[in-house]
Order: sequence, then structure tokens, then C-alpha cells
Amino acid sequence: MRYSIGGKQYKKTLGTADEDEALQRAYEVWHERSFRSKQGLSLDSHPFVEVAEEFIEKIVAEAERDERSKYHPIYWPPIIRRFPIGYFADRPIETITTADLERYLEWRKTYWTTGPGLQVQKIRCEREDGRIFIRPAPRKVAALSTVKGEWVIIREMFEQAAKWGYCKPIVIPAVKARKKPDTRRPGFSPEEYERLLNKSLERISEPQQSAKLIKAKDGRVWTQSTLTSRVRSDRVRLHAYIEFMASSGLRPTEAKNLKWGNILRYRETKDLPQFKQDARLQVYGKSKHGDAVPLHGAIQALHMLWNVFVSEVGREPTDDDPVFADAKGEAILSFKRGLNALLKAADLERDQRGIKRTAYSLRHFYISQMLANNVSVHHIARNTRTSISMIDKHYAQVNTEQIKDFLRPGEEDLPIEPKLLDDETYDEIALLEKRLAELKAGETSSRTEERLSKRYAAHQQ
Repeated sequence: MRYSIGGKQYKKTLGTADEDEALQRAYEVWHERSFRSKQGLSLDSHPFVEVAEEFIEKIVAEAERDERSKYHPIYWPPIIRRFPIGYFADRPIETITTADLERYLEWRKTYWTTGPGLQVQKIRCEREDGRIFIRPAPRKVAALSTVKGEWVIIREMFEQAAKWGYCKPIVIPAVKARKKPDTRRPGFSPEEYERLLNKSLERISEPQQSAKLIKAKDGRVWTQSTLTSRVRSDRVRLHAYIEFMASSGLRPTEAKNLKWGNILRYRETKDLPQFKQDARLQVYGKSKHGDAVPLHGAIQALHMLWNVFVSEVGREPTDDDPVFADAKGEAILSFKRGLNALLKAADLERDQRGIKRTAYSLRHFYISQMLANNVSVHHIARNTRTSISMIDKHYAQVNTEQIKDFLRPGEEDLPIEPKLLDDETYDEIALLEKRLAELKAGETSSRTEERLSKRYAAHQQ
């Protein structure tokens, strides 16, 4: 076919011997060329790879004329040839859209982990001074800063292609960091934990109330005491559970599996003075096991649990009895219902982010308090049978107010209020300073010396 656009003659082979098909193709070519001409585009389609190489030549020429940075012709071409050309290749640049660039962005992030870069073992690198070296290919997702740097190149390349008339200007999507979800587990601040304990003690101390009249929908009527001795015992057990978990950092599963035989040193020291009482925990659960050293608050909780067991079961617990046992001496599988009721009563069901608190929150409180007291994170991780990375990621609920003394080193004495001197001490200091001045000046007057002698003689009497 032969056609004329803009006063110029063009010829194009249609690639078929069939006259009808050739006519159809001719109309398609004509409409496409007419559209490109009206849009101010080049009449010929340009593959992305050709435009990219032309852009590289422009970069090199501009750097030689000192119109751009000298490192651009060193670092940009390898990036362009490996990533944008590797993805778009021979695709006509005018057909690339914003959606295509979004897909390219995802492909680029995982290039070295699941993409074509997985087959690359070594990378050839060139420095500004001309030195060339080989380094291993990275095996990680591209960092946000890396992608943003490469996005500058792509944006400039498409802007230049539009200036050359190869494509229309397109919207280059912005590279944004996705906000990471807050994975910290809900814990308690010291004030919230104290409020929880106070509410627990308040509920335990409630007086025995009168019988409550209950009417059922079917007409039945009966009375029920609002606070029975059984309920009071359950609340004591719950209080002991809270103190024990917050003083040991155990997982709920580990606490459920705990038997009195796993509590070492307690039976031998429970009747000794408080400062001599001790306990060690043999812990297992969640496919992990180990020994734990609890805070002394856990020993007080063990006293409560021991006494409640003796009172209700009628004997001392044996090594095979569960530490957290009901009135029949059987293991309590969960404190979920009682703990939820207590949290609701104390208005502590959720933390400031709206995340619901559970028994695990007591473990997080323990770890956070240990961190706030400057205990080594290595020691905490070992005592709680977890990793340092997990503590940093999930458990570190440290309020900056709790660690304010560590954030102001050397200022420990600033809050101390200065003491004012009384008149007698002030006169004595003034007299001493006067005598020192006389001695330095070489004066022979003894009046000041006599006054000091009289003062100290009076003190000795």
C-alpha cells in the first residue's frame, strides 16, 4: 500500500497475497497512522528496548558535556538493561500504561527472590574510578530506597520518550511504603496492672449478699445467693493466676500443664521467713520446655493456690496435682471466662489500640517490665523460652515514662531539692571564708581567729 500523511508519501508491505485481507490491513494501517499523526506521535512504533538504548546514549552524551552527573552513565545503563528492558523488551513503548508500570513494580521487588534474578549467581559491577569487580547476586526483596532510586530513571525515560514523540505522557505511579501492621501484643501499663489487681481484690472482698430472687420465663421462681463461697474461691484462684502469670511470664498453655511437682524449692521453703522462700519452675508447652526463675510475686500466688487447695480438697497437693485446680482438685483448663469478666469490670478489656486483652497479656506485661528495669534481653528471652527477635517484634510494651531514668543518664540528682542552710551555719561558713582570705593576704589580725576558737569551744561544751 502507499499513503500520504502530512504531505509525505509512505509505502508499506501488507504481507499477504489475498486482496480482501490486504484491503482490510491497509485500512487498519491507515487509521492507526492517522491517529498517531493527530496525537503528535511518531508514525512508526518504537520498541521499548530501542527507546531505552537511545536514552542511554543521551545520558552518556550529556555526562560528557557536564550536563548531568558523571555517575549516571556508570550506574544507570546496567539498571536499565537488567530491569526495565528485561521486563518490557520489544513491547511498543506507546502501549505501556500506568497499570503496566504497577505490575513492573511488583516484578522488580521480587526480581532476586522469585523472579528471573533467581537464576543469576554473580553480578558484574563497575565503580566510578573504573574498577570492575564481581559480587554474589542478592537474595532479598528490593528495599524501598532502591526502588525509589530506580523509579527516578524510569520516570525520566518515559518523559524523554514523550518529548521525542514516541508515546503520550503517562502517569508514573508513586512508590509508597505500605504501613506495617502493629503486631505488638496487648499488655498492661504498671498503672493498669495495679488497677486490675485492685479490682480483683475488691471483688474477692465483697460481703456475702442476700439471696437474689430469679424468675424464669416459664413461671418458675427460685432464689440464688449473689456471692457464694465457691464464687469467692474462684476469684481467689483467678487473682493468684494473674499474679503468678505476671510474675513468671509463662504462656497460658505452660501454666495449664504445671503440676506441683514442677515447682522446685517451694515445698521446702514455704514455711520459712519470706526472704528465704524460693521457687523454680519446670515448664513445658507449645513444643518447648525449660526452667524458669519467677519473681517473688509468684511465690505469694503459690501460697494462695496451696491454701485454697487444702481448704477445698481437704489435703495438701501432691506432685501429680495441678497447680491451678478447681474445688475437686482437677485441672482448670482455662481462666478465660473469669478473666474476661474481671477485665470488663476494671474497664481494661482492650488496650489503647482497641485490641482485646487475653491471658497472654500478662506474659507481655512481665517481659515489658523486665525490659523497663534494664534486664538483659538475652536473659529475658532465655527465661521466657522465646527469641530476641520475637521480643522486639511482639512483646516490648515499654512505656518511655518507665525508662525515663535510662534516657537521662547523669541526671539522677537533679530532682533532689536543695537544702537551705540555717543562719548559724551560714555565719560559720562566712567566718571561715573570711579567715581564709586573711591568711592568703598575710594579715596578722587575730580577731577572726579568736571568734572561730570561741565558736568551736562552745560547740564542744
